[in-house]
Amino acid sequence: MTIEKKIPYELKFTLASLRVRMLFTQDEAAKMLGITRDTLRTYEKDSSKIDYKMIKKMEELYHIHKIIFFLEKITLLAVC
Repeated sequence: MTIEKKIPYELKFTLASLRVRMLFTQDEAAKMLGITRDTLRTYEKDSSKIDYKMIKKMEELYHIHKIIFFLEKITLLAVC
C-alpha cells in the first residue's frame, strides 16, 4: 500500500489549498514567505522544486506540523 492510500483523504492538501485554508492570496503568502508571487505559483504547481528552508517557512505560515513532499506535480500532502 502506498503512503497516499494510508493517509486519510481529509488530511491531504495541496499547497494551494493550504494557502486558501489560511485565507491568504498568493500575493500575501508570497510576501510572508519572502518570495515572489510567480515563485509561489511555481511551487503550487510543482512542490518538488521547494527547498528545505522554504518547507520550514511554509510549515510555520500554514500551521502544519509535517509536510510530505513527493517528486510528482501537485502531490504535496500535509498531515496535521
